[in-house]
Amino acid sequence: MRVLASTRGLRLVLALLALALLYVAVVQIGTRLLGGWQIDLTRDHIYTLAPGTRAIARSPREPVQLTLYFSRHAARDLPQLRAYARRVQTLLREVARVSQGRVRLALVDPRPYSEAEDRALAAGLSALPVGPEGQRVIFGLVGTNATTGIADIPFLQPDKEAFLEYDVARLIHELVTPQRPLVGLISGLPVEGTPGSANAPGLPPWTTFQQLGQLFRVQPLDGRTLTAIPAAVRVLLLVQPDMLSAGAVQAIRAFLLRGGHLALFIDPDPENLPPARAVASAQASWHALQPLFAEWGVSFDPDRVVLDPTLARSVALQPGMVPAPDPAVLGLGRAELSHDDVITAGLRSINVSTIGSFEQTEHARLRLVPLLQSSGDAGSASVQRVLDTPDPQALLDNLRQARGRYVLAARLTGALAPGAQQADIVLVADTDLLSDRLWVQLLPFFGQTLTSPFANNGDFFLNVVDNLSGSSALISIRGRAVAARPFTRLRALRAEAEQAFRERRLALQQQLDAAEQRLLEIEQARRAAGASISLHEAEYRAASEQQREIRNELRRIERDLDARILRLQWRIETLDIFLLPALIALFGLLLAAWRRWRGNTAT
Repeated sequence: MRVLASTRGLRLVLALLALALLYVAVVQIGTRLLGGWQIDLTRDHIYTLAPGTRAIARSPREPVQLTLYFSRHAARDLPQLRAYARRVQTLLREVARVSQGRVRLALVDPRPYSEAEDRALAAGLSALPVGPEGQRVIFGLVGTNATTGIADIPFLQPDKEAFLEYDVARLIHELVTPQRPLVGLISGLPVEGTPGSANAPGLPPWTTFQQLGQLFRVQPLDGRTLTAIPAAVRVLLLVQPDMLSAGAVQAIRAFLLRGGHLALFIDPDPENLPPARAVASAQASWHALQPLFAEWGVSFDPDRVVLDPTLARSVALQPGMVPAPDPAVLGLGRAELSHDDVITAGLRSINVSTIGSFEQTEHARLRLVPLLQSSGDAGSASVQRVLDTPDPQALLDNLRQARGRYVLAARLTGALAPGAQQADIVLVADTDLLSDRLWVQLLPFFGQTLTSPFANNGDFFLNVVDNLSGSSALISIRGRAVAARPFTRLRALRAEAEQAFRERRLALQQQLDAAEQRLLEIEQARRAAGASISLHEAEYRAASEQQREIRNELRRIERDLDARILRLQWRIETLDIFLLPALIALFGLLLAAWRRWRGNTAT
């Protein structure tokens, strides 16, 4: 019996060794023979390159060298960053594989004070103190070739994983096409400034267009005499084009049919013009462009302005006045910006004023995808009513809310005609967002002018032109899904909770604004009457008490909202984390009980 047992044990050991050797052999053979094969079973195919990325990777006529710098040692205590670094390496290896030798990849760990660190910093990469002890981490990508120089991504941010593939493809595209793209400009507004005269000084270009000129070649075009768009123009930029001839419209149509890209900013009330001229400009722009809009399947009303009490920004109508919410001046946050388009995904806030809206018509030829939207509380009013109403809050009287959210900016995609190239058009129903007053503060500094942005209007504008100026392959690359799967149900419940408290909070805020305005009026009256006279003392105390009560109520609402969201989050996360293990444990217990019962029955 002992010999038999030892023989069985030896056979088991030999079988296990044989299985281990067989596993190693299969892995080695598979790696050598099937190294280029992969199966992407993820829901959104996040490990499969888009066709546009494959085309760009195979486009270089000379080899492109990609060097990924990642401080592996400094990031040893940052598991999320290390996981993202593996994701980046996987993507870059796949790009190099499909390039057929045109893209080469090198991985470098730039240790502190090493030559590799010096090369990374000299190439323009950033060393950020993101470690737990403040250690600097370099995590960027540098691309070079033999003729056109260098391009880089200074720091690969994990929160932009959805656009990693786009950023890498764009870097390769920049090396392949080093010349700055040419942008054609037709504008009815003084976006490039106005020349001075003996009686009046000139105006400088808008900051958005100063920045545009630094990144692109800009060629102004005359819409009155234009008959063809120059062949070198990659992007056509229309800004309130109120003097377009029929020949210019035909030229725009031909430009789009041959694969050109268009960015159109049209405004029902361009506030940089005098009121009478602004209304005429909106009507003239719409009259000229209406045939194109009909072909695209998009409607736009040049006489309607979107009003949104939820997104209203506080503005002072005159210097010295207390700012009050103006429903025609909107502050769009992340909830109103598309998270699925590379143009808006990385932005936080955009300010607009007297903005219009777009709608898709029946039997539309192109697909309309929103980039900017209003809240669900928005309505609309005529341009003339907005101009004739001195009190912004009076615009909300009898305001009829829309059935859904207004589309304030959108991307149009699709074929304009059978067999034609895919069109890519960006529509924005506002021009005021391009002017300085809504997004940037200009500060004089020792003879120079410094810009201090307080909104992402400039970033949005440059993103539009930059995205459209890429190749057709680059434009086809949209944000890919991130590997992390968020609690979508929790987001929906959080939005419902915020909506439930929004109306009460808005009403209290209006009462608070009224109370503060009354306090200011009483204080001005007391100062005018003299400090020794206790004028309106009782009314002043009552208004102060009301102000304190409203503030306390607003704080209580915020606390209740936070508590409700935390309770929802705790319930859903607890259920999501423990439900599956509990079901597995229950299945195991039931299986064990069934086997015991079966054994007892058999005996």
